[in-house]
Amino acid sequence: MKKKLFDISVLILILAASCSKSNNNNSTTPVYGTYSSMDTIYQMLNLQPKYVTLNAVTGGTFYGNSGTRYIFRPNSFQDASGASVTGNVQIGVTEYLKKGDMIFSGMLPINGSNQLISGGEIATTATQNGLPVYLKPGYTFQANVPRNGDTIQGMLFFAGTQGPNQTTNKVNWQQPLDSFGSSTVVVSGDTVSIFSDSMRECNADCLGLSNWNPQNFNVTLSVIGATLSSSTVVEGFTLFDGYKSEWPLGITGSYSNGVFNEVHVPTIAVHFVAFTLINGKFYGGVAAASPVTGKNYLVNLTEVDPTSFKEQLNTLYN
Repeated sequence: MKKKLFDISVLILILAASCSKSNNNNSTTPVYGTYSSMDTIYQMLNLQPKYVTLNAVTGGTFYGNSGTRYIFRPNSFQDASGASVTGNVQIGVTEYLKKGDMIFSGMLPINGSNQLISGGEIATTATQNGLPVYLKPGYTFQANVPRNGDTIQGMLFFAGTQGPNQTTNKVNWQQPLDSFGSSTVVVSGDTVSIFSDSMRECNADCLGLSNWNPQNFNVTLSVIGATLSSSTVVEGFTLFDGYKSEWPLGITGSYSNGVFNEVHVPTIAVHFVAFTLINGKFYGGVAAASPVTGKNYLVNLTEVDPTSFKEQLNTLYN
């Protein structure tokens, strides 16, 4: 009997040691992926369109991935020759309504050197049998974007033109000549309605804030567990709390050796965001602030998963 009790005791000790070893393995530092370039990060996190088939004669309505409702009128499409389109058309729609999606899709709300406050960015395409089709003159489609508390009055229609960098800033938003005619924006209740006379990138925007008061300050980066060299490419942004708006750090200031100097951001609640690749590892960090001239703000960058980092920007600061 004593021998059996001894054997059981030994077995319990072995199992306990095994469980303890397993727990120690589970508590090790997470292993993240490696990436060849920052372009790879942007391609991986870029939003993809939703495709819907509509009958060109009857038109129709459908919802995008964000809850935006699209409305197309009957007989509103023509081909490149101007002939009316019949049969099915394929509509592609993408909505950029969150800060992380805007940043990692390269769809920043910027007009030249002006920061915009967005009520919602969308991109639309239409094809039939692989060839583009177009809205007829005098026709528009309607996109009803859900309105959040961050949408302010005074929204105008902006159309997307090619931006300075087709990875990090693909679009430069401009007010087209028709922005007070067939292409327009109507804000009502819980909806921002975008009317566009073309299948294109569209944005409901206003120029800045009424109490704009730009400050001159520094944002200093510190990388935990790695070294930030002078040649390391770093992306930095200011997220405007409570608004669909981001501003690239240093675009009107400067960047050198881990320090952004910024002269364009007003003294309101913001979050500074920075990320980079070091030896193929993705490092990112966020810091809250209310910028004041002459101050220095520290952002600590740690190794993180890029997808989780984007989701953090989407959920915490919108």
